[in-house]
Amino acid sequence: MGAEAQSHGGNGSSRVERRILLIEDSAVLSRRLVDLLSEPGRVSVTAQAATQSEALLRLQEATYDVLVVDIELAEGNGVAVIRQVRQLYPPDAQPLVVVLTNYASDFVRDHCFAAGADYFLDKMRDIALLKAVVVDGQSKWSPN
Repeated sequence: MGAEAQSHGGNGSSRVERRILLIEDSAVLSRRLVDLLSEPGRVSVTAQAATQSEALLRLQEATYDVLVVDIELAEGNGVAVIRQVRQLYPPDAQPLVVVLTNYASDFVRDHCFAAGADYFLDKMRDIALLKAVVVDGQSKWSPN
């Protein structure tokens, strides 16, 4: 069933490519993020979703090491997806969850962290940080 979450092995030695589920409803931004987050052998966007129901379907179909989640979706919202992923994955295989949003208020940030997000990035200010977080970040929800 593809690569499992084995990406915490050593300082960049023998790492398995991190599988990313990109949850973003803007087609233009999705294309840009796929380009940004594609580096063979390190990270790859292996699935995409534009709605909450699509994202939940993708989570049933495969396992992912990283979720990049927009909060405001064409249908539903990213916070509900974050809550669901924390219930779906076992404690030893929790994916890294990175919120990337235009709604970067303290209230929204706190809401995302309470739901289970590991990182909260503003699309306008923090997009340059996204790749490093996706490549090297670790989930606070995983025991390792």
